Amino acid sequence: MIKNLLSLLTVFLVGVLMSTVAFAAVSIDEVKVDEDVVTQSSTNFILDVERGDALDVKVRVSAPENHDDVEVEAVLRGIDSSDKVEDISETFDMKTGVTYTKKLSLPLIAKMDQDRYKLRIRVSDRDSATVEQTYELEVDTRRHDVEVKDVVLSPNTEVKAGRALLATVRLVNMGEKDEDGVKVVVSMPELGVSASDFVDELEKEGDDDDQATTEEMFLRIPDNAQTGNYKVRVEVYFDDGDKKNVKETSIYVLGQEEEQEPRVQEKTVIAVAVDKQAAVQGGPEVGYPITLTNSGSESKTYTVSADGAAWASFRVAPSNVMVIGAGESKVVTVFVKANDNAPVGLQTFTLTISSNDKVLKQLPLSVDVQKAGGASQLKRGLEVGLVVLVILLVIIGLIIGFSKLRGDEGEEGEEKTYY
Repeated sequence: MIKNLLSLLTVFLVGVLMSTVAFAAVSIDEVKVDEDVVTQSSTNFILDVERGDALDVKVRVSAPENHDDVEVEAVLRGIDSSDKVEDISETFDMKTGVTYTKKLSLPLIAKMDQDRYKLRIRVSDRDSATVEQTYELEVDTRRHDVEVKDVVLSPNTEVKAGRALLATVRLVNMGEKDEDGVKVVVSMPELGVSASDFVDELEKEGDDDDQATTEEMFLRIPDNAQTGNYKVRVEVYFDDGDKKNVKETSIYVLGQEEEQEPRVQEKTVIAVAVDKQAAVQGGPEVGYPITLTNSGSESKTYTVSADGAAWASFRVAPSNVMVIGAGESKVVTVFVKANDNAPVGLQTFTLTISSNDKVLKQLPLSVDVQKAGGASQLKRGLEVGLVVLVILLVIIGLIIGFSKLRGDEGEEGEEKTYY
């Protein structure tokens, strides 16, 4: 039993070793970095590159046997950043005796420390062991390198034509040397405006004062600037003005023609002359004048209807449907006639105004319904009172007339004052 297990284990290990050896037969024939052939770390080869560069890596591989689903990758590890310095080729198949060259690119990010790194070239497929070779790289910094770390605009997203745009720029010295008299220029090339400021000193990277912020720079947006997005360009001049770095952002400009253009309010103004009337059971109609004003830019069709009262009948004059032009007003009157059996007292109904099948307004209106008999007696009382008033006026007129006639006969030429 033990002998059988040993045999099986031996077969398995032999298979694994054969698979490993088979893929290990893939060879990395040559590695070039920026067109320079590099050798493995055993020779202590050091390539001096600058942070911020992009390394072009070419890897030439071959194999004495066919291999499927092969990938070639180049990596730098040990960098304290979420951005990884690595690249990998597309998957490809290798044929016996054929040499393959894969091009990779490694961006050396600005946050890398000035130090020595290992460039690892790996060749692997889906199942087999990885073939790897290592090369030494020395990552250096430029002697002179001032970068724009941040650009702050106020206002930060939108500015009106004729107003001011304020800009401050945060600088960081990424170079090996101190910098004096760093000039910063902020411009909007499409509008032909610019402003500048100077930073007296920036210490080299790693020192306490290797960063600085400019004063606010004032850019006046021209009055005739058109609405749209505009490029804001920041240029930094250093190393006695011999070197320059550039960073760009954008700002939205709102032109004055947009700001001053009157905005038409697409709404309807509804005015009610009276919201309460008195009506007699079975008596004459009472009216509610309603004024509709279309303050929009196009004609509208309106519908006026009354509802909510079985105690009365309603009609709308001149029509319950009307077309009102832009900026025009029209008056419509809702007439209410109380039924003979209408309840006495304050009654309500609802006036609905619609346009394009959309209810614009519902107005609650009321009617003070009075008894028919009481109204007739009141009417007769008013008529009697009116006759009495007319008679009194006639009598007073006769008295005044006779008094004036006697006064003219007895005292001619004498001025009189009446109270």
